[in-house]
Amino acid sequence: MNIILPEQFTRYDERGQKRVVFIEDGILYMRFDVGFKSLMKDLTYAIYGKNICKCCNQKTKSNMMTVDHIIPQDYGGPDITNNLIPYCKECNERKANLMPEQHSKYLEIEGQKERSQFAKECMAQNEALRYDTKFSHLYSEEDDIWVRGMRTDKIRGGKEGVKYKSERKDTKTSHKQTKYEKVAKFYSKYKNFQKPIIVDRDKHLLGGFVSFTFAKNNKIAEVPVIQLQNVVVFY
Repeated sequence: MNIILPEQFTRYDERGQKRVVFIEDGILYMRFDVGFKSLMKDLTYAIYGKNICKCCNQKTKSNMMTVDHIIPQDYGGPDITNNLIPYCKECNERKANLMPEQHSKYLEIEGQKERSQFAKECMAQNEALRYDTKFSHLYSEEDDIWVRGMRTDKIRGGKEGVKYKSERKDTKTSHKQTKYEKVAKFYSKYKNFQKPIIVDRDKHLLGGFVSFTFAKNNKIAEVPVIQLQNVVVFY
């Protein structure tokens, strides 16, 4: 699949000399050490602007603006521009984990008690989405398939054997250890990954490093992947 891109976008290194991100002929080129998630956020603002909430259509100060996942992350919504849109903090918090159609109906309901009851029913209904290994609820307006299975030995990047153990000697866990344990817990319950792994055109790993590591460590041969055909990593 292709991600939505602005017409122009360039990011330079700390010296302001070499380009580390740029768009050319509809292809996004990004240096291997550029953070993918933060880049997708910046690209979303470049596409839609950063001053108007796309939910309430109100002008909002930049420090009160957030990027909302159209399909919630809890149900596999990826960090790509096709699934991101600028929302003010108030609208983002109100939408919570509602799917797009559910959110539209939620806004039509009058009365906070009725809205809360509707949201609760939606959360129970959405639990089934966690078991969908094909992530069939992820799609585009053109019905383009976002997620496909890919063998882990075809993906470039990541480190097999790493379990993100904390180096601390106290009882506190590191952030990475917590993320690994979260992936393991989710997979144990749903036999699925919470979000698809993201790779570029040449199958370089862009997002889902911890999930990919878990898959390699547990000899999981195939994982759900979103391959971005118009994104290329360079070194």
